[in-house]
Amino acid sequence: MKVYILTLLALFLFAGCSDSNDSLKEKLEEAVTDGAAGTKGYKTIQMTDLTDFEWDTMYYFQPNDDKKSISDAIGFKWEGEPVALGQHRLLFVNDGQVVSYIDYIYSEFPLFVYGCEGDKWVYPKSRTEFASFKYCNGEEQVYTFIPVECVENIRDLMERKCPEGTEITK
Repeated sequence: MKVYILTLLALFLFAGCSDSNDSLKEKLEEAVTDGAAGTKGYKTIQMTDLTDFEWDTMYYFQPNDDKKSISDAIGFKWEGEPVALGQHRLLFVNDGQVVSYIDYIYSEFPLFVYGCEGDKWVYPKSRTEFASFKYCNGEEQVYTFIPVECVENIRDLMERKCPEGTEITK
């Protein structure tokens, strides 16, 4: 029993040490999940409207991206933790420094971020209007997040509607 309590305590302590911007994560989740898609089949979300800090580039990382792959993508040494299994990360950089990031658990918030062709999930501030809609991937609903100018690249996903009553996996 003592081992169980110590393990649980360590887990809470570790989880509490995250520098993930929980306020921004909540704003993003609300923007993505609330409301219906518009007449074009998606709604638009302006990332600059959700952030309250200066940034020039946003990056998307997937589970198990390690410190080296994050450092290689952002162009300087990442001092934080790698992306944990089951999590995804949006990381914001301004003038060569990380200014904020969001870690989210995909099974709780199934948001998949798409890029435009070969951009490798790098989003300059000049391209921060995103299209979002949900689609059915097998038995689960998934939310998309893609720059508006590239939404036609995944238009076929908009047609993948889930049967009535299918819920987002949480």
